[in-house]
Amino acid sequence: MLIPNRQVETRPKALCRSNQTGIGQWLMTLLLACGLVVGVMSGITSAGAAVKIVAEVNGNAITNYQITQRVAFLRMITNLEDSAANRAQIEKDAQQMLIDEVLKLEAARSIDPTLASRARGAARQLVNDNFALDGKNGLQVLRDNGIDADSIQDKFVADLVWNEFIKFKFQAKFGNLDSTVDKVLERIDANARKPQVKLSEIILMPEPNRPLDATVKLAEEIIKAVGRGANFNAIARQYSAAGSATNGGQIGWVMVDQLPANVQQALDNTAIGAITPPLQQNGLVIVMRKDGEMTNGVADPGQDIITLARATIDLNNDAPNADRLEAAARLERDIASVTDCAAMVALNDRYKSKIPSLIENIAVASLVPQMRQTIASMSVNKPSPPLAFASGVSSFMLCKRVSPEVNKPSRDEVFKTEWDKVFGTLSERYLLRLRRSAVIETK
Repeated sequence: MLIPNRQVETRPKALCRSNQTGIGQWLMTLLLACGLVVGVMSGITSAGAAVKIVAEVNGNAITNYQITQRVAFLRMITNLEDSAANRAQIEKDAQQMLIDEVLKLEAARSIDPTLASRARGAARQLVNDNFALDGKNGLQVLRDNGIDADSIQDKFVADLVWNEFIKFKFQAKFGNLDSTVDKVLERIDANARKPQVKLSEIILMPEPNRPLDATVKLAEEIIKAVGRGANFNAIARQYSAAGSATNGGQIGWVMVDQLPANVQQALDNTAIGAITPPLQQNGLVIVMRKDGEMTNGVADPGQDIITLARATIDLNNDAPNADRLEAAARLERDIASVTDCAAMVALNDRYKSKIPSLIENIAVASLVPQMRQTIASMSVNKPSPPLAFASGVSSFMLCKRVSPEVNKPSRDEVFKTEWDKVFGTLSERYLLRLRRSAVIETK
């Protein structure tokens, strides 16, 4: 998702005025247009620093204040390592994003001058939805992080109006989607038992200020940031050039054999929940997260939902080995006559264990590795051998296992996926066209 620009209109002093909405935006525009210098009184730029025009796009000004705000926002979202190289690249990316957003807003105004003003309410709601945290709405969270919330609201305005512009400009392309969706649904029905993988993506397009090698480096830094806890989907919304960016990069279930060979190979070596290394495809750099996989129409065993019963003989953490061996022998004798989960629960009650006897509706993937290995070989209503834990000795019984069947996507879901593909391609091409025809001056 790209970040919109708060435009600053430059006019002769005799015509000092602004077409922006919001008091803060109007004041900045007016002061700049009249040739005045403003001290920025926030922690994001140094106190007393002057607001200056650093670039112009078809006569529309971009200021150092806007770039500083955008840099702060990108650093908050991406959590990239705080290195000199990353700081420099983020600043370049922020400037390019603002340039592109000027072009997008201009394009949208060409078909409807009221689009931006009408999108502001929806944009405000998107900010609150995307950044809400700990009971605070998104606008307040941004302010708490020292970021001008109005500028981030404007970024969503640009996204919304660009969406409308591309739909209007290429109505015929989108009008053919129904027949495409019909074919996709037929293919899904015919291939429902073939291997599938659930994916999220970040697609990075080299930019004028970020050539291919630097784009690969950015992808590597994003992967490291996600490893430190950054939100993959939030980064996709800001950086990805794909149509799926509006959905946080989530593209859902895909037939494995429909993917390029290099992507298939990378995914084969990627665990569920992990991220592929940067992949290059048609001049783009792609990072994918493997969210799940299915074989023969059934999800991987880690997605099975199970219910377990257990009987436990409690022991102190410092109990000697002799006590543990004795407890294990006793438990092994007792479970020999246990044939169902109700009997296992009754045995646990007889032991007066402090540990609950039932573990209900839990995903196998959420269990510790030792338990996953134990459960892999278990049958329903068959007790496991005694297992030693710090707090005692337990035997487990599998009561129920549910393997999720393939949930075929609805027509609406397929339509959204195909719409994202078309939008991403058309958006990328038309933006490149706007860049080539624009008059862009950096200072």
